[in-house]
Amino acid sequence: MRRTVQISAPAALQPLALLDDLKADLSISDNTQDTELTRLLLEASAKALKFIGRPLMQAQWQDTFMVRPGAAQDVLCLGRYPLVSIQSFCVGELSLALEQIKDLPFDPDAAMVYPPDARMPGWMPGIYAVQYTAGYVAPGTENAGTNVVPQDLQEAIRLTAAAIWYAKGRDPNLKSESEQGVGSTSWNVPSAGSGGMPQPAVDILTSYQAGGIG
Repeated sequence: MRRTVQISAPAALQPLALLDDLKADLSISDNTQDTELTRLLLEASAKALKFIGRPLMQAQWQDTFMVRPGAAQDVLCLGRYPLVSIQSFCVGELSLALEQIKDLPFDPDAAMVYPPDARMPGWMPGIYAVQYTAGYVAPGTENAGTNVVPQDLQEAIRLTAAAIWYAKGRDPNLKSESEQGVGSTSWNVPSAGSGGMPQPAVDILTSYQAGGIG
């Protein structure tokens, strides 16, 4: 049994892709549209996070586990990922020292914490409390390190922002059109529950939903 709570303040919404990259996608070289394009990146980021449906941005969390008597647990699966670092690790009334915490083996992408000794049968029965940092930071964030929003996720944000940009002043579902008697007109049909995002963006974002690989 696991209980996950956020112990840091919720992060403010930020663009999850770079303005310069979106401008390159749209072949825009001046700065006259920067305010509007930034707004579209924020809108696209909000749509993506809503579609993913799980906390994605970096924050501090606490998980409490109960390993029931009678069976060891091979691994502790934290509730938020990717795992950046562990700040405290308590077993009942016992708190591990910082050096012991640093030695804990874990899989950052899956946020799985393994027993410190490979010879152990698993985490023994008891109550575990783990405080940790997990999630991504927005591109362009100072001292972002290696936990920046992945490139494919940034691409999905830009695809969505570009779709909103191109949809201004026309039918948002219009895919193509031609002159009367020469060709035909067709429309994109957004996927159900996508918030109107283009299908290529949805395909990328699906892998970041709970149970996905992101």
